[in-house]
Amino acid sequence: GSNGEVLAALDREEGSTAVITWRRPATSGAEGGEEFTTALTCVKTSETNVTSVLGDGGVGVITLRQITGNSTDLVRSAVESLEAQGAQSYVLDIRDVPGGYLSQAVEIANLFVRNGIIVQIETNGGISTRQASGEVVTDKPLVVLVNGNTTAAAEVLASALQDNQRATLVGQTTMGKGSVQVVRELSFGGALRYPAAYYLSPQGRAIDGLGVAPDIIVDRNEGASDNQLSLAIETAQSSIAG
Repeated sequence: GSNGEVLAALDREEGSTAVITWRRPATSGAEGGEEFTTALTCVKTSETNVTSVLGDGGVGVITLRQITGNSTDLVRSAVESLEAQGAQSYVLDIRDVPGGYLSQAVEIANLFVRNGIIVQIETNGGISTRQASGEVVTDKPLVVLVNGNTTAAAEVLASALQDNQRATLVGQTTMGKGSVQVVRELSFGGALRYPAAYYLSPQGRAIDGLGVAPDIIVDRNEGASDNQLSLAIETAQSSIAG
């Protein structure tokens, strides 16, 4: 079955127990093998897509987990709330964001970029661009945190902010998935998958296969403290006009 069927089967009252039987196949053909059961207690989870906190030194930290249909509204609300609390600069954490809606990535960039190109889209028909709308929510300094799992539409967002010199990028080079794939069924069976479009940065740099390189490269340390976030916050603090 699909993931959706599994999730539906596990969608029960909070506090109830689901007993799951697993089998470890004895062979690669998934034959035989040892069975064991586990009992899971059901709890309701709602992974909040956007969270925000006002950190030390007036740095508002906004964490985006995926780019869904309402992400722009959530980021806008987060900035407005942090502005009201007196934020002087911002960190936008888009590490591990697995892509999502291109239109929302463009809209989120619009919250920060006053004018200019947000993204170029290259197809067989040529190159089209998306322009900034001019409806920004803040002009205060911005640091964007990226890593190797920042993917597709999230890379468009990062490159839009970097190429427009609107943000300093901190972290690791992003995944490099800058193409839109189309699957075409073939008449004799099977399917052909090919890229229908490529995302380019505002300055026309390819994202596909290359990723977006940060301005300040820092690998994640093993251990409890989030050194990448610490450096991003320091960078944001140092960018506040004193």
